[in-house]
Amino acid sequence: MTEEQYVEIKDEYIQNMKEMLLETGNVPPTITIIGNHLKEEKSAIVHIPLPKEIVDSDDAKQYFVDEMIPELSVEIRKKFNIKAVAWTSEAWMREAAMDDFNPQKDDYKKIPIKKEIFIITVDTGAVTESYVYEIIRMAVSPTGDLVENIELVELPELSTKFAENGGRFGGLYKKFTA
Repeated sequence: MTEEQYVEIKDEYIQNMKEMLLETGNVPPTITIIGNHLKEEKSAIVHIPLPKEIVDSDDAKQYFVDEMIPELSVEIRKKFNIKAVAWTSEAWMREAAMDDFNPQKDDYKKIPIKKEIFIITVDTGAVTESYVYEIIRMAVSPTGDLVENIELVELPELSTKFAENGGRFGGLYKKFTA
């Protein structure tokens, strides 16, 4: 895969994930492998949607990262040369003043939710790019009809911060290629 092909696939992937959210109202948390199929020698994408049983529990998410990703990576590398690993998820953004929260003793789930966000992260090992959008859902039309119209508002400052941190699902390229 040339660099131009990779950029084209990555850009199309990002656009498709945004369109899926706008059209269906949600996107399941998904890990996506972008690379080359070794046998067919052509570009390929592998989507790994995470089941509800995993994403609804902090322990299950950690188990997935620590135990399941290493097993998945062995199987994927048998058939694919990995160029990048992407992570897409909706999330609740919580905000608290730095003086009001101590991560060593406070429960982050007690911090008030401020926004619903959509996160797309693409990690090549050398570069991690994140795209974070606020999800604005309009539930009632001007005529009073119930609708699910969604708008995505890009949050560039949060995108930069998220690329640097990434959370539990950060550094996926290394986790899949180690």
